Amino acid sequence: MIMEVSKKKVGDFQKCHDLIPGLPSELALECLVRVPYQFQYAMKSVCRSWRTLLSDSSFIRERRRCGKTELLLCLVQPLTPPIPASKVVGETLIVDEKKSEDGSQPRVFCTPRFGLSVYNSAMSTWHRVAFPKEEQIPLFCECVVLQDAGKILLIGGWDPETLQPTRDVHVLEFAGRKWRRGAPMKEPRSFFACASVGSTKVYVAGGHDDQKNALRSAEVYDAEKDEWSMVPPMTAGRDECQGFAIGTDQRFCVLSGYGTESQGRFRSDGEIYEPATNSWSKIENIWRFPDTSPRGRTVGDFRSSSKLWCFTDTDLQSELRWETKDDSRYWKLELETIQLPMTGSSVFAGSLGGESMVMIGGKRESEGDGGVMMKMTTEKKMGQWSHVHIPSDFSTLPFSQASIDV
Repeated sequence: MIMEVSKKKVGDFQKCHDLIPGLPSELALECLVRVPYQFQYAMKSVCRSWRTLLSDSSFIRERRRCGKTELLLCLVQPLTPPIPASKVVGETLIVDEKKSEDGSQPRVFCTPRFGLSVYNSAMSTWHRVAFPKEEQIPLFCECVVLQDAGKILLIGGWDPETLQPTRDVHVLEFAGRKWRRGAPMKEPRSFFACASVGSTKVYVAGGHDDQKNALRSAEVYDAEKDEWSMVPPMTAGRDECQGFAIGTDQRFCVLSGYGTESQGRFRSDGEIYEPATNSWSKIENIWRFPDTSPRGRTVGDFRSSSKLWCFTDTDLQSELRWETKDDSRYWKLELETIQLPMTGSSVFAGSLGGESMVMIGGKRESEGDGGVMMKMTTEKKMGQWSHVHIPSDFSTLPFSQASIDV
């Protein structure tokens, strides 16, 4: 039996004309949900009923009910530099121009542009999502998914023109493939912790302001109301921290980060926000890598597990456990390091459904052009790695990522 919302949609379509001539609308819907995602954009040009159906988030829910969804990995990453002679230093693209009259070599500093790339794990295809022509994706923005709503949010980061932290929120309605502006955050911030918690909430905390001061502040976005609200601040400022959702009771974890006066020295602790009590609790001695940011190194799906994996290309091994008990609650959080089967100059780790996804930077002659991504099932202590070749246009290491079923 199809969902009530789908029944209503089918009834609406019957008033116009059949979804597929000669077939009952319910059976026609069962056929349409089985069409691969890559063809759905073209399907919208067939007729108005198909366009309306495929542009509604209930269509994705119906595909999920039938077990026909495809898992998409969404990556916010720098676009491949278009000039072969260019080189990247830190966060800045440097382009050499012709020599000046005195023979010196002037250098012009250009800001890299970012894009939203999508990897379809079922079809092994890559593509880039079009962004409104008059706008640019903020640099170093956070990518987060609200699965039930079928939305991708790009939050905060740097304004591409001013290079200052921004409050902006860009929302992609995945069913309709349309961008819109969401309500802006209360405060501009970048390099902050961020996670979707539950089906309609997104939490952000920490990061830094336009003076590079580490922030203690935190806020929550309600997707149904399209509004932000402040929550109590953390006990410490945390720049370059990492955020996770924990458990079914909708808690928000902020891992490590550093303070204003200790830039680059990452804290060993973290904090957990509990909406039920509107308060933060501290996690002691959970991050033992003072020279390493947890961003792009850590993966965990705390909705079903309390374990966090940290991926490293060295032989550094560590397994930590943090527990606390009182009269009303019991928390456990474990962190385990996993050594990568190959080395690279840089690493980005993320979650791809029930698997961990790791992109490796650095040139590897055996891979040729492009990059490499490895996937590992993390349900067991150690899983089997599999390699995925990345086309050169998509091989730059991402800043943030999220996955969505469509």
